[in-house]
Amino acid sequence: MTNRQNNPTPQGVQKQPETRFLNAFTLIELLVVIAIIAILAGMLLPALSKAKGAAHKAACMGNQRQLNLAWLVYAEDYGKLVPNGYVESDNLGIQRPWVSAGSHLDRFMHTNSQLLSDPNYSAFARGGYITTAKIYKCPADRKTTFFMGANHRGVRSYSLNGFMGWIYPSSGTFSSGYSGYGKASQLAGMRASEVFTFLDVNTDSICFSGFVTRMGSSDSFFHIPGAYHNGSGVVSFADGHTEVHSWKDQRTITNKTILHVEKSVGNKDLAWLQNHAAERDLSKPAREE
Repeated sequence: MTNRQNNPTPQGVQKQPETRFLNAFTLIELLVVIAIIAILAGMLLPALSKAKGAAHKAACMGNQRQLNLAWLVYAEDYGKLVPNGYVESDNLGIQRPWVSAGSHLDRFMHTNSQLLSDPNYSAFARGGYITTAKIYKCPADRKTTFFMGANHRGVRSYSLNGFMGWIYPSSGTFSSGYSGYGKASQLAGMRASEVFTFLDVNTDSICFSGFVTRMGSSDSFFHIPGAYHNGSGVVSFADGHTEVHSWKDQRTITNKTILHVEKSVGNKDLAWLQNHAAERDLSKPAREE
């Protein structure tokens, strides 16, 4: 009598042993795997965050290099510096600085990218120097500003030194005792590598297209620089170079006020701005701004 098997194996095919339970994870093994994944994530996330920060910094520097180049080429083309300052809402579209911007009360100016890229409102756009609004925003600037009961997300992160081409309105209030620059020829005789042009501006402080620095013996900020890059900010200079500047005082780095009379006694960052905003005009008396 021939022996029969219930599950005959075809010729040439080896029968595999039953492994129904051999490949299953035990609870201990599963916990070990989870722990390893958590450790790897803890190691990778800081590196990814650092890489992201470096990418934001590089993009911000690229933005300011384009703005600075546009500023220099405009000066060469027209023989004068691009108009700077701020525009009151009644003069919007009549006066045309490098970009149109106003006071904190005119919030629509700070949330409308058309004022950056429309030739009717931007001298840079009108001349074809910069035609996209994206250039004006640092990718690390993601905060909103709470003002008059609402949060506002701005479209611009950079301002131009108020001593550079300020004509809207009169610049007398901000430049007494110091040299303001209006003509391209003035750039040749100045400390171009030491006088700043564009810079990151604090989200809550930004308003005018011009960055105002209180000079003389003042111990107050008017506008406060931005510290979007791990306590540092990108700053450009009149000779065309751009660098990352590390702010020293926590009052500068963590500021959350929109007030333009922000006292900051002994702040080294305010002193740095005062030393790099303009050259002292020896023909005018120095006084507190």
